[in-house]
Amino acid sequence: MRGVTKRGVAMPERMVCAACGKDLAPAERGRPRRFCSHACRARAYRARKTEAPTEASSTENSAPEGEAGAPHLTAGRITRAGIAIADAEGLGALSMRRIATDLGASTMALYRHVASKDDLVALMVETALTDAPLPDTPPRDWRHGLERAARRDWELYHRHPWILSKVLVTTRTHSSRALAADSESTFAVFDGLGLEPADAFRYMFMFASYVQGVALTYVSDVEAERQARRTDRRPANATDEARRSLYETGAYPRLGPAMRAGADPWDLDALFLSGLTGVLDGIAADLARRGIG
Repeated sequence: MRGVTKRGVAMPERMVCAACGKDLAPAERGRPRRFCSHACRARAYRARKTEAPTEASSTENSAPEGEAGAPHLTAGRITRAGIAIADAEGLGALSMRRIATDLGASTMALYRHVASKDDLVALMVETALTDAPLPDTPPRDWRHGLERAARRDWELYHRHPWILSKVLVTTRTHSSRALAADSESTFAVFDGLGLEPADAFRYMFMFASYVQGVALTYVSDVEAERQARRTDRRPANATDEARRSLYETGAYPRLGPAMRAGADPWDLDALFLSGLTGVLDGIAADLARRGIG
């Protein structure tokens, strides 16, 4: 299309960069320009490599925000949309194209606010952690502090199961301010005990490994249920019945009674709290052995 002045003289249509929305100077010759810089051209290329080849052409001109930009989009809104998808369907369902569809925008418009899917997931982690505020009062003692931290993390993994894979204890340090602040707050429960940093780390490693280890059981159950719904497999209770009948045959005289007593019905919340008590008892015993209050 072309614009028309009041005098009826056709004027060139205002052209904008397809990546960032900035005004473009008219090309002196050849085809019209689509990008304002090599950086925007490279960003568009990366987007085409990540998303389906037809995505840009199918949504670029139909998106409600228009070529000049997407005023209703912000990094925060995109991040919240990503969290909603991951909470409901897991990280496997997350894509820039899916978020663009949910927000009624073009995929390219998202890249004006978030550089890549990896950057988006990092923002999602920061946001989810920030939404779970740290305690604003000091703990009564180290044990109370760790119990409080464990319950907070347990609730976080239930609310956002996808986040566990992004905050797991690992030899590769996660670069996240919110995660560092979370860990700093938990380490503070040992203040006043006179612990060496290496001992504090050892206790924290034991504590976090337990909490996240049980959380892995919960998250794997969530993902199994999702897979069952997607593939129309037998419901989980059918699998439970098959396992129960196996244990009742008497072929496993130790395993069978233990499973019937401890996991029938399965109460992961109760098992988590019971195991947490054992971990904290172990730390307390080690502190007492070393003469530390």
